[in-house]
Amino acid sequence: MAPIVQVEHVYKKYSRNANAHLSYGMRDLYNHLLGRQPSLELRKDEFFAVNDVSFRLERGDTLALIGRNGSGKSTMLKMMNGLIKLDAGRIVMDGRVQALINLGAGFNGALSGMDNIYNSAALYGFSRKQTKSIVDEIVDFAELDEFINSPVETYSSGMKARLGFAVAVHLKPDILLIDEILAVGDAAFRNKCYARMEALKKRDVTIVFVSHTQSAVIKLCKDALWLHKGRIMAIGPSMGVVETYNGYLEAEEKEKLARDQAKGTPVSNKPLEKEPEKRPKESKSSGENSLYGPVHSGNDHVEDVRCTLVVDGQETSAIKLHSALRVRVSFKLKTQVEHLYSTLNFHRKDGLLLAAIATSTDDRFGHIHDGRIFYEVRIPDLDFAPGHYVIMMPIADGQHYLWRDIVKEFFVESGGRICYGVTEITHEYTVRVEED
Repeated sequence: MAPIVQVEHVYKKYSRNANAHLSYGMRDLYNHLLGRQPSLELRKDEFFAVNDVSFRLERGDTLALIGRNGSGKSTMLKMMNGLIKLDAGRIVMDGRVQALINLGAGFNGALSGMDNIYNSAALYGFSRKQTKSIVDEIVDFAELDEFINSPVETYSSGMKARLGFAVAVHLKPDILLIDEILAVGDAAFRNKCYARMEALKKRDVTIVFVSHTQSAVIKLCKDALWLHKGRIMAIGPSMGVVETYNGYLEAEEKEKLARDQAKGTPVSNKPLEKEPEKRPKESKSSGENSLYGPVHSGNDHVEDVRCTLVVDGQETSAIKLHSALRVRVSFKLKTQVEHLYSTLNFHRKDGLLLAAIATSTDDRFGHIHDGRIFYEVRIPDLDFAPGHYVIMMPIADGQHYLWRDIVKEFFVESGGRICYGVTEITHEYTVRVEED
């Protein structure tokens, strides 16, 4: 049986220079009109977004494309959907293709959601009568009953994603291409989409899925393809490819930490230097905001803030999942305080707050009013999923911030394990079978 998707030695070049990109494009178009074959030689400022990629998929196959941002995943998907011209190679899509790549792509913003449903269906050969028979299912799945007659340009990104996914999966695709578009939806709707994708798999729909969510990749896709700088680094069963990819990320993080240590004390471990006089003298917001909340400069109150992470007696910023961790903190109070407290806020690199350890629950801080403070937090089992994390530390006098900033960044290594959530809870269980 012939494969439903054939991708053979595909290349795509781009230029980092916008003017050069336009010039090269005009030149390539001219050569194409003359019937000349495009050259794969890189010109000045050019790079391969996709470099000699090949794979085949049968009906019902599911393939995840994984890799860092800029690795070529979305470019590959757009070429498969015919949105981008190949520089070399061949792509054959033997079936009806539905794609969810860009938010609102294919929709007319001035038209209502209902009108866009009919227009999208007509483009794929559905008669008005055929569309009318499924339109209620589409609206119900998208959960847009109140807004279906409103212009799509008034929709939020999440609403556009809902409508786009609902239309795509109800137009009987043979091949479904999905980029990270579902990341903008809420968790409940995302799970609903995953359930529908599972149903499509059972109907032998071929799915190509781009995602940074490893648990979704492993759950939804039989196979995975890891792209790095446009090249295939690994292809095969999704679990094995994800483990290989994680191993690469961990090795890269260790190299980065080694380079930082070779240059001297990591920035996050240095005592903070005194702010220039132009900065506020009082403990006011510095005007900076981050994914982890506001940054407060409080150098008239606090100085020499330090934080180290210790595992097995060694300072480190690369920590294996389920390690016993000690967080050692020190800082100097320059003024008297009445009600001192400090909090360690553990954030995922994308800003999600995973845990907060507050000293306000400990009476031992109640008698501290000045001086240099040292304290240590012992975490017997660090259960954060593999990835990058940040510790944001507020220091306060009662409800008044004295200082608030990032004190440490660290990386949790998988140790060969796959974590399906934001944490992997330490647990025990028993099994019992009762005879009838």
